[in-house]
Amino acid sequence: MIVIDSVVLAAAALRRDARHREASKIITQISAGKLGKCIFTDYILLETLTLIRFSERGGVDASNKAYEVLTSSERLELVRLNGNELKVAGEIFKKYPKLSFADSATVALMQGRGIKELISFDQGFDGVPGIARREV
Repeated sequence: MIVIDSVVLAAAALRRDARHREASKIITQISAGKLGKCIFTDYILLETLTLIRFSERGGVDASNKAYEVLTSSERLELVRLNGNELKVAGEIFKKYPKLSFADSATVALMQGRGIKELISFDQGFDGVPGIARREV
């Protein structure tokens, strides 16, 4: 199982994003089953949709479409943090200043569930032990 980050999901939805092509290839690989099932947290959903909606390249229609795609995909699974993972996310957030709270929640989920791989363009994850960030 692999976790996917908001920067990849948003870039895939934003055609004029600098990393749109890379992100779209990743989404195509996920859709084709080449990467197995990917998961993301409700915090990543929130962050992704907000980035798309308020981006000059996105907007309401793009964010609504992204919501439909992300919540109905068979290869992408939305998961929620449990109480302990949420507590750990707060500790991670305080410890790593380069991580947003959504990113901290992703790390807490990965640590709590024994997941090592993360698809992300965000180098902020590189300083966190046990996380193998890849850009596929």
